[in-house]
Amino acid sequence: MIYNIREYTREDTSAMRSLWSDAFGDPSELIDFFFELLPSMGTGFVAELDGEIFGAAYVLDAFLHLPGGETKKLAYIYAVSVDESAQGRGIGAELTRACMRNAWDYSADICCTLPAEDSLYDWYESRCGLAAASYCNYESVSASSELDGIRRLSADEYGFLREDMLKGKAHVSFYYGYLRFQEEIFTSSVGGFFEYQGGLVCGYVENGIFYVKEALGDTPEFIPALCASLGAGKAVIRRASAHGERYIAAYQSKDFPPDTVWNLTLD
Repeated sequence: MIYNIREYTREDTSAMRSLWSDAFGDPSELIDFFFELLPSMGTGFVAELDGEIFGAAYVLDAFLHLPGGETKKLAYIYAVSVDESAQGRGIGAELTRACMRNAWDYSADICCTLPAEDSLYDWYESRCGLAAASYCNYESVSASSELDGIRRLSADEYGFLREDMLKGKAHVSFYYGYLRFQEEIFTSSVGGFFEYQGGLVCGYVENGIFYVKEALGDTPEFIPALCASLGAGKAVIRRASAHGERYIAAYQSKDFPPDTVWNLTLD
């Protein structure tokens, strides 16, 4: 099987949308919004044979801010997918490496990804050199009663407040298009960006559980009350940690502090 891997063009997006839908099952409106925003977030690569696209991956721009004030350019490899008929031939790894080469061509300091499941960490490390670099912990809380004062934020409001809260800490920041797509992921179910008494929380509800992707400076009553407001029975909260479950995998992982606050990984 001789195939070609190349950067995508606008003419490819119909086939790429179909591949995304088959691989991830997302609503068509969410997929369309991703491709609308993609030029402002980064680029994509496709695997092609005889004019047919059967694989795709995306590389999105972000920034790693270190406690000493240094900023590194980050490339986030996202949504690697290969049609079921072509799986098991190393095409996913080739697409990932194409994204990495593109990132380095455009002066990225670190390439990274979030493996879709725990079993894929070893695969990314052995095939692409992307090793576990940062970690997180999960905690659960039950819903309480609703509170006055919880405020829904727009993507840009959340982004500005988030940057103020994370100054001096190792963290990742994003372009506006990236935050808008994260917002669309949240609101395509039930969720969004929220603020209460200076604390920030964001996430979405699925099957009665509020999955909190980021919680910064949150008071103990914030998330239980937000659960009640969103109709969830409990919350599962992800928090950055120097130890715990594997989270971000990175090439040259030693350059990525293990307790880096990322959280908004479009998962």
